[in-house]
Amino acid sequence: MPDSRRGPWALALVAMCVPLFAGCASIHDASTGVARTWWTHVVRPVRYRVGGVDPEIRANLSRGQLEVEAMNYRDALVALNRAVWDVERIQGRSLRLTELAEVHEELGYAYAGLGKADIAQEHRRMVVALTDAGTRGPASEPSLTLAQGKEAYAAARFRDALNMLRAALVDLEDVSDRETRVHQLAEASCYLAFTHFASEDRERVGDELRRLAALDGTLSTCRPEAPPGVRALMADVLGKRP
Repeated sequence: MPDSRRGPWALALVAMCVPLFAGCASIHDASTGVARTWWTHVVRPVRYRVGGVDPEIRANLSRGQLEVEAMNYRDALVALNRAVWDVERIQGRSLRLTELAEVHEELGYAYAGLGKADIAQEHRRMVVALTDAGTRGPASEPSLTLAQGKEAYAAARFRDALNMLRAALVDLEDVSDRETRVHQLAEASCYLAFTHFASEDRERVGDELRRLAALDGTLSTCRPEAPPGVRALMADVLGKRP
């Protein structure tokens, strides 16, 4: 139970944060779990309403955060992989990037809790990249990086492919049409899974495929181009999702 002395402090924090969402980020980062709870479960939904966005869009993100706090990391992954695609329904670029960064931050916590430090670091890199994207204007050709990543994969330049496809997951957030954006993001994730498989990194293949399965329960987006080894892993993921 939180110390009773924190009650007035927590209420004061909310009063300050509601009109000053961005300015409270440092308070949230440096404070106790009380501040985290107020920020994620009270202040953020208010921000959704102010922006004309249905707060239910963040239901899986909130559920994932609660599971991380409870150290139920596998249950957290299920909710957070769904949340990646939920937040794509947010039309406003700034809020979408902010929320997507938060999803990846929580994915990092969940994988760290499961002892998978390399995958946790991958998600932390995404947090940095998405946060940086929020400080610049939209990319002029957001789909170009995906095309370059696919070309690098086809040419067996797997290191280049990984770098380009990771960058594509950020650049594609600047595709304005939601359906097109989600389709291309899924395609980028497929090719990331293929490239990780070619690099013999099956843990990361599973990470990408589980997240894709949260969008497409048959993984049909990946199936036509998937190498036989990846198809076997797809069947495994669909058969026993975490």
